[in-house]
Amino acid sequence: MLRGKAHKISSILLILTALLQGAPARAAEPLGVKEAIALTLENNSALLSLRQEISKASALKIQADGTATPEIGFNTYIDENKDLQTSDGSSRRDNRVARITLEQSVYSGGRNQALRRQSLQARSIAELNLIDAQNRATGELFARFYNVLLQDRLVEAERSAIATGELHLREITRMNELGLSNRLEVIRASQQLAANRANLSAAQGLYESAVISLMNYMAIPPEERRAVDGDLGAMDARGDRASSLAEATNNRADLAALEKQIEYQKDQIEIERSALRPRVTLGASAGLLNPYDREDTGNETWRAELSITVPILDRNQARGGIMRAQATAEQDRIALSQKGLDIKSEVETAWAELESTRNRLESAALALELAEETLRLAEVGFQEGVTPQLDLLSAQTSLTESRLEYLRSLYNNMIAVVALKVTEGNIIDWAREMEFE
Repeated sequence: MLRGKAHKISSILLILTALLQGAPARAAEPLGVKEAIALTLENNSALLSLRQEISKASALKIQADGTATPEIGFNTYIDENKDLQTSDGSSRRDNRVARITLEQSVYSGGRNQALRRQSLQARSIAELNLIDAQNRATGELFARFYNVLLQDRLVEAERSAIATGELHLREITRMNELGLSNRLEVIRASQQLAANRANLSAAQGLYESAVISLMNYMAIPPEERRAVDGDLGAMDARGDRASSLAEATNNRADLAALEKQIEYQKDQIEIERSALRPRVTLGASAGLLNPYDREDTGNETWRAELSITVPILDRNQARGGIMRAQATAEQDRIALSQKGLDIKSEVETAWAELESTRNRLESAALALELAEETLRLAEVGFQEGVTPQLDLLSAQTSLTESRLEYLRSLYNNMIAVVALKVTEGNIIDWAREMEFE
């Protein structure tokens, strides 16, 4: 009886498992821009690679710190041979040695100290490079995310144009059947509708490409793609050129990385100069010697030495290294100076583009309003027989173009604000504080 109950339970479990496996998976929640930023910062391949640079810098620090500790080694060997040169004429058979050695650099000409400072600077540079990359990656994410929303709205605009074209074609066909229009007008309406459908197909292709690009940037595979949640809207930036320049000067990680690079290179010059300075090394060893048999005896051994090396002539190898390091340091100083000028130019450019997109958005909004009124008047006039069909079709086309231009202006305005925040170096903090629709 228990076996029968167990069989029934197993059957029920199998049925439930089959039902669960056959049930459609719950669709993932729509993706908002803040979650998209978090996914990008966590999974973007370029950022993952830069995190490994921090690991490399950590490894460099471990190696540099090791110069302050002694080097300890152990070696042993055993050999056997036949040698007839012993004092009693017998042959030597074996030799056994075990030794532990210790070596400590007392003074390296400043090389080891410079290496330890460089290891800290290298990690700082790697961290700053990652921060700079995260800042730029967030700006790129915004562009790709809102491009998806833009392309979606463009698809809607093209669908609206098709709906208007289909309505006009039905109306003109009915009028043609009643003798109120000619065949040419029907053909014109059909041609415009065909063009609208082709435009929709192109818009849908651009939308799919935008979605794929966004998902790839966040390292989301195609089979796990998610819907994008958000809307285009006019956006403005607070502040002015002076405040943006101050923000950029304080926040830009690429600027700080160049400053650290100059410090790093100063220590590199010290490392090259160390080749011209004396080096002091302390060494010691202790071991057990069991030499060849017969008359030789075995016993413990030890050794201690203080080694001082003074370079005299190295065929200008150190001098050449110093000159190269000094030239690199000068290049770093030039790059830092240029970066300061670049930041000023980027701030000016970002504000100029922002002001331009504001003006274009206002013009596009006015053009859209006028296009809607023009189409309304054209439709009324066409119904009353005072507006030619060509004028009506032109008004329909103009309205669609105005809608598309307005949507692109909204997108460009938002991207201009994003570009300004990337230039200021604070886009991640800004995005956390913003409330996006």
